[in-house]
Amino acid sequence: MKNKPFFTNLQCYLYRAHCSRVTFGLRQLCFSVLLFLIFAFIQSSPASELSNKETIYQGSEIKPVVFVTSAYAPYVINANGVASGMFPDIVASAFREMGQLVRFEFQPWVRGELSVKAGRAFASFPYLKTAAREKDFEFSEPVLYFFPKFFYSTDRFPFGFEWDTLADFKTYRVGGVRGYWYEKKFKQAGIKAHYVTSDKQNIEMLLLQRIDFTLIDELVGWNLIRETATDQITRYAVASKPESHDAFHLMISRDYPDSKLLRLTFNLGLLKIKQNGVYQQILDRYHVSSEYATP
Repeated sequence: MKNKPFFTNLQCYLYRAHCSRVTFGLRQLCFSVLLFLIFAFIQSSPASELSNKETIYQGSEIKPVVFVTSAYAPYVINANGVASGMFPDIVASAFREMGQLVRFEFQPWVRGELSVKAGRAFASFPYLKTAAREKDFEFSEPVLYFFPKFFYSTDRFPFGFEWDTLADFKTYRVGGVRGYWYEKKFKQAGIKAHYVTSDKQNIEMLLLQRIDFTLIDELVGWNLIRETATDQITRYAVASKPESHDAFHLMISRDYPDSKLLRLTFNLGLLKIKQNGVYQQILDRYHVSSEYATP
């Protein structure tokens, strides 16, 4: 009977450790053991194996891992092609802890997904894990929580607005972005949403009263309002109830070189920066409360 490949055994071990809800002390021990095994495996890999395919290690050089993303401030900020924001900072810090370089490229969301699926990029972010996406992609451990809420204009609803179920929006004009997580939910609730290509368009259409509501992560929504309508900020409001409470992940290619190892490397690096305080420092840098931090 053949032995299982090293990566398979290692991934199964990490999965069992995660699912068993081990104590914090045991998680630290698992992290140390797995970190040792990863680098022991890399150092012991025969040169003949490494020379036959593209890998992240070639001689003494380390190739950067390629990511694609799109502006989604404050999670992802595009400053003249240079990526910053909570997500790029967390990803870069996690890989840096593991001795790995990264490179970020900006692409529209749909094109970025195609790049990841084709193996031209290791991953894209930030993404929710859904059943549909799991058919084509792998996902990292949760990186950050997000809280999508319905934004509206106080001109339209001067006394505020609260809701119980999505069906409450059936009689209103709801603006959405094509390809976002809520398309299927809106359809099931009977909401005939008007879809555009960006949250910014919906924020602008609220004041023009061309739509009544738009669903955006609360951090992203207020950031867009401050950027595009600073002098109109009092004309915006948000319903207090989140539409959902979920987490953002890396959405990972199955065909990128050494994808399985890189996913494990990131997950371990993420755990490490949570333990050493770097993760919390990044949230503090962007003035984001700890409720957005994943365990």
